[in-house]
Amino acid sequence: MIWSESGGVGKTTTAINLGAALGRRGEKTLLVDLDPQPASLSAHAGYPDATTADSATITDVLSGDAALNEVVIEDEPFDLVPGHESLASLESTVRAEGISTAEFLLRSALDPVAEGYDHVVVDPPATLNLLVDNALIATGNVLIPMEMTRKGQQSISGVLDTVDALESQLRRAQPEFTLDVLGVLPNKVDGSSLNREVRDALEADTDGVEVLPVTVPDYNVLERAWDAQLDVFRYAEAYGLRPYQEALLDAYRELAATVSAQGSAERRPEVTD
Repeated sequence: MIWSESGGVGKTTTAINLGAALGRRGEKTLLVDLDPQPASLSAHAGYPDATTADSATITDVLSGDAALNEVVIEDEPFDLVPGHESLASLESTVRAEGISTAEFLLRSALDPVAEGYDHVVVDPPATLNLLVDNALIATGNVLIPMEMTRKGQQSISGVLDTVDALESQLRRAQPEFTLDVLGVLPNKVDGSSLNREVRDALEADTDGVEVLPVTVPDYNVLERAWDAQLDVFRYAEAYGLRPYQEALLDAYRELAATVSAQGSAERRPEVTD
């Protein structure tokens, strides 16, 4: 999954453009939007109305009232499970019903369709809650987009603490289970001396977590792609890019290659009652 506790770090932008890059490699990719906010992955992908639809939703899937294939939107270069505003009340609903395996709802929902995809990319909300737990357990790993600022540097400890805490909880039932951190993705990089200082500091001390050899530059074309409801690759095809902006496409291609190489190491826990 793509996650950071800090807002505005490019989590959703990373999710859609990583998904697009993976799809363009010929790898079947499913994006799952677990964020109930209107300005979400679904809107960025061109399906803003899906977040308020009256038909079957991802919330129905997680509640056991619909199958995942009922809500998948098949598209190119990736398929999409759109988010929905009703996700905001999911945690209170499942807690009230006393569902003991609430953290495994997404993983169970994905199992019937997982073999049809090479990659599943999940975009949960930034706020730590049941949806984040579900995303971690369903994917077994996390990619952390981070601005190369002091604030960004401080935020990484919160993400790693969350991963460690959930991993420890799950190991009580399955001692060999691990949650993997795919790495820290330097995002919105402007080439300043501060960016370089923060990156150097992270590379020297990240508790064994890799700072990926990928740099996503801070170009406003990403905002224009968001407004156009397109990933950056489709935006480039529709509107063109300036030569220096092509570095964005290269960065996401390199990120996709890195994620693809690590994807075979994914491990999932078994659901226990």
